Amino acid sequence: MVLLVATSQLALTGTAFAQSADPSQDSRPQAVEDAAVSTIVVTARRREEALQDVPISISALSGDALTAKGVTDSLDLQNAVPSLSVSTQAPNRVTLGYAIRGQRTNESQLLTDPPVGIYFNEVVMPRSYGFGGQFYDLQSVQVLKGVQGTLFGRNMTGGAVLIESAHPDLYDVGAEVRAQYGNYNLVDVQGMVNVPVVEGVFALRAAGKYRDRDGFTTDVSSGRKYDDEHYYSFRVSAALDLGNFRNNTVFDYIKHSTNGAGIKLVAFSATDPQNGSPTVIAQQAGLAAYYPYFFPSMAANPVAAGAPLEDVFGLAASALTLGKREVDYGNFGTGTLYADRVSRDPFQHAKNWGITNKTELDVGSVTFRNIVGYREQEFEIVNDYDGFAATLIQPDQFSKPRQFSEEFQMQGTPFGDALNLTLGAYYFHEWGKDGSINANFPQLTSMGYAAADENTSAPPSNNPFATFFLTSPAQFFEQSQVADTNAYSWAVYAAGTYRISDQFSVAGGIRYNRDVRKVTVTPFLTTFFAPTCVFNGVGTLSMADCAQSRELKNEAVTWDATLQYEPNPDFTTYVAVRQGYRAGGFSLRATTDAQLTPFQPEKVREYELGLKNKFFFGSARLDTNVALFYQDYSDVQKQVQQFLNGQVQTIITNTTAQENYGGEFEANLMFSNGLAFDLFYAYTGLNIKSGGNGGYLYQGISKHQVGGGVSYVHDYDFGKLSMNVNGNYRSGLYLAVFDPASYQPGYALFNARLAVDNIGGSGFGVAAFVRNITDKYYQVGNIGLQSAGPVLNGVNPGGGVGYAAAVYGDPRTYGIEASFKF
Repeated sequence: MVLLVATSQLALTGTAFAQSADPSQDSRPQAVEDAAVSTIVVTARRREEALQDVPISISALSGDALTAKGVTDSLDLQNAVPSLSVSTQAPNRVTLGYAIRGQRTNESQLLTDPPVGIYFNEVVMPRSYGFGGQFYDLQSVQVLKGVQGTLFGRNMTGGAVLIESAHPDLYDVGAEVRAQYGNYNLVDVQGMVNVPVVEGVFALRAAGKYRDRDGFTTDVSSGRKYDDEHYYSFRVSAALDLGNFRNNTVFDYIKHSTNGAGIKLVAFSATDPQNGSPTVIAQQAGLAAYYPYFFPSMAANPVAAGAPLEDVFGLAASALTLGKREVDYGNFGTGTLYADRVSRDPFQHAKNWGITNKTELDVGSVTFRNIVGYREQEFEIVNDYDGFAATLIQPDQFSKPRQFSEEFQMQGTPFGDALNLTLGAYYFHEWGKDGSINANFPQLTSMGYAAADENTSAPPSNNPFATFFLTSPAQFFEQSQVADTNAYSWAVYAAGTYRISDQFSVAGGIRYNRDVRKVTVTPFLTTFFAPTCVFNGVGTLSMADCAQSRELKNEAVTWDATLQYEPNPDFTTYVAVRQGYRAGGFSLRATTDAQLTPFQPEKVREYELGLKNKFFFGSARLDTNVALFYQDYSDVQKQVQQFLNGQVQTIITNTTAQENYGGEFEANLMFSNGLAFDLFYAYTGLNIKSGGNGGYLYQGISKHQVGGGVSYVHDYDFGKLSMNVNGNYRSGLYLAVFDPASYQPGYALFNARLAVDNIGGSGFGVAAFVRNITDKYYQVGNIGLQSAGPVLNGVNPGGGVGYAAAVYGDPRTYGIEASFKF
């Protein structure tokens, strides 16, 4: 891995860095040593090791490096790390999908585990609602690329993002406060206080952040602003060190409350662009055209009068002419919609809190570690999913997961220094509710109600939409979908590294995994009549029998093996093979037996070749890292969209065998005067070997990624001057599985920061920053519902809903900062 900013910026507290070798034992000039005074230490193998010595592709940044590069949340992280892609789970801006080496998080529902895991203080978070706001007062962020099936497990077939909060300092009292003001009325205040209660033994650390910013997307009908930010967060940490016994406890809390994402219509079609079938919207428009003929008293109907028939195509055409940062939600939130739950202004709420505890006990050459974690989250969103004034899809979605985990490890060298061994046992339980209340196509709701109210006979045969109207009654009502879930995981594992000689070492590990998934789904209609079960058809089951329960059990053995060659301290090469697996689960929006059939585990065999070098010349040091990989990927979990019983649903199937291949390159050139240059490149290739859903391969994944920057840090009489300019280019990618309108062409983003800290030795500092310097307009998420997919194996899936709507990234933002530290 490359040092991403100057060494002085990268310095982590405590044991995160170690001094390089004693110059008396090395022939390098002292000037060269000055350029290499710090070595990044990572925990990719659950123990502290120098990054350049670890036979894994890793990128690591300190908290200072994140600040210098303008990384303020998880979405920004992709601009500083090769092979990592991050996109919103549109239309949700606080839930993100991570992709590494072609494996992407496509769904955030319970019982669907991500291939790229997020770990906070060594505890996994399968769901991370709003967690991006925790990017403050951090010790480090490490991104591990590739299968992590032994030491991390928990379905990490793509990689893992390890986030570590800053540790309490046992010796020094300290405090820091930073306040920013910027365009869009940005106010960002964060601070930290550290107190060693008993010097060298016990310390407390408290940190917090408040952020408020106006939205940059305007609803032209109401004037309301979307894409705003409003959250607050805090953490309290306690550290105890009695020499051979150590304990670290962290409590964290964050709460978001915003208007939600600005969802902008980008495409609208009467014909499915992939298979040529009429879209659902076209069928609705046809029904609307015929409706006055069949139900002439509709205008007098007290329910139907609240929503006169809309010119859907006219409203869409108008929306497509709006400015870049404009939307038109029409009467959304005015109380005129039929579904009471969405007769409110759009909003997005998230709350996330947890506690982690790590205990370590040294006994001779062995360390016993216990890591326990508990977390609660709540998430709810109401928004206009179609992104324009027609009343088409306006659901209320919610999730309330809870989780508990316990991990016990034994680490050390009980049989001599040549063998470093790790043994562990793991337990994880996640439970909660996940559901939605869908007010899809209320135009059809009103028509269905009027038809029932007048007891009108079937429309005449000259209506080409009669079949759709008569055979899809569920779409005429509000549908509720609630799932109660439980997910259990157990594992035992062993891993070790054996040094054969000074140049050669072998490493390997094995893990036994057992996963159990349980779900109970209850889909029912609620509008106008008594609740009616819709599982396997409207009214097929009584409400008493509507709750459907299923269970899935998976077992798998995952493993890895690595051969490493180090001819000298500055050169490392390795070859590795790893076996990973991702557990199966259930589609929580299921309304039929077929949809509730569980999807099965996917399996990945990965091969990796790596080379890490350190070069020294004059007063400079150059670090380079190269990794090439190939993944054989079977039973891939792929999304398929369906429109059934009037509802848009996404289910997951296992129909694909796939291969992923590519590589990552990172380089950093550092000079002893504080000047540094960094560069990275990543390539990801994907190929379907068999099966597939006909969707776009590069969904949320760029084939090419290039980034780099220049930084300068130096102490002057007036203070510490630091400058950083960085940029990142990503090639084109799709943000939805089937929709061509979800394609985001390649784009580049540039950021800059200039700061002077400790002015005149006072502890005060000032800074100026700008992000997205060129004001690039680009999608970060897409609700791509134009298409239900292409004709596949002679089967036409039918028309999609007929529209695509996008969520866009932040425009150019800039501001100033004042800080004080002691």
